[in-house]
Amino acid sequence: MTDTLTSYRLIARDLPTALKRKAADPVIARETAYYEAHIGKVKSIDDLFADPRLYAYAMKAHGLEEMTYAKAFMRKVVSEGVDGRASFASRLADDRYVAFAQAFRFGGTASAAGRDPATFGLAATAATLSASQALPETTDFSGPRAARFLVESRLEAGTTRSVTITLDAKTLAGRVDDLTQVSREQIAAAINAQIVASGAEGLAGTVQVGVGVDKALFFETTAVSDLGVDEAVGGIGANADRTVAAGGAGRTLSIRNVALADPLGTAVDLGFGTGLGPDGMARSVTEAYLQQALESDAGAEDTGVRLALYFARKAPTLLSAYDILGDAALSQVANTVSGLPATSGAATSEALTRRAALIASKVDIASLKDPVKLDAFVRRFAAIWDAQNNTQTAPILALFSAGGIDAELLASVQTTRGTR
Repeated sequence: MTDTLTSYRLIARDLPTALKRKAADPVIARETAYYEAHIGKVKSIDDLFADPRLYAYAMKAHGLEEMTYAKAFMRKVVSEGVDGRASFASRLADDRYVAFAQAFRFGGTASAAGRDPATFGLAATAATLSASQALPETTDFSGPRAARFLVESRLEAGTTRSVTITLDAKTLAGRVDDLTQVSREQIAAAINAQIVASGAEGLAGTVQVGVGVDKALFFETTAVSDLGVDEAVGGIGANADRTVAAGGAGRTLSIRNVALADPLGTAVDLGFGTGLGPDGMARSVTEAYLQQALESDAGAEDTGVRLALYFARKAPTLLSAYDILGDAALSQVANTVSGLPATSGAATSEALTRRAALIASKVDIASLKDPVKLDAFVRRFAAIWDAQNNTQTAPILALFSAGGIDAELLASVQTTRGTR
């Protein structure tokens, strides 16, 4: 059996390749293909529960395998959503339930259709879609914060065009002076710029974006006129003129949130929520399932490797010591590195406050957003874990485990050993 540090380093040094190898596993590939083929048909929590394979896949993707039997419990998690602190998922001291409720919000697509003049006796009216809530005066798009959604419009029967809008530090660079204070107008301008950049094959000239009097974003279809290749009135074939009305029965407009380009990103709500549409939801869940499968299989050989991989994945999202205390696996890693004893699950608020302060004094949570510092922290955990649990794979460490050897020296010993 390979020691924890060596096993972790072998996986972490090229995680994408490790995930690809895991994805090629026949069992995982088969279950993922089934999920991708059938999740689009799921429109409610009842639909999800009705298919045991889909439900089990979704639960494993969120690290909730042990709760697969508890359908009544999970129904409450999903049905109450995550809006507000009063929701069931938000009250649970485990963010896995919040993530599950966010992933399966169902009905996260906003859509509108233009009015048909033949039906209403009026001029064709554009399809207009307004966000359900006003944007704040400024929005923070610094660091990992981002918004990403698909805007789709049907011009007429058989012709539908779309564009994916991405707002983040990269796409807003050069457009705003301060990424932490992006105004409503700057957000609308950035979206319009991406629509224009999508060209004739996208939504250029067919959808416009603005900020309404209610301070909410609105999207609206516009009329399309095309003189053809020759850019002259009249003609046939490629030179034929074409006009599409702004509204009427042929025009529709929809907005659907999709997975962020950066899987570690933080979703920003522009008034349409942050729930994913069916395609984005499927992709985010399959990616999570693959990660869980990798960690689970590694843990079958060595619990320390699973803890190390899990901590490395979750650490960049931590905001405070309370996030560590609320997760048993994260707490085990932090306690191991800090030399703190495990605590009982029953604790007073005062005891939790003291414990959080102790964790914060020993773990620089802000530094874990730095990949280099995070990797050093996880390697230190792996070295200490080996000394405490795997001395049979590294006998020399047994000499130090009882003497309280410094964690960094342990990491150095194991790193040197692993490079030979």
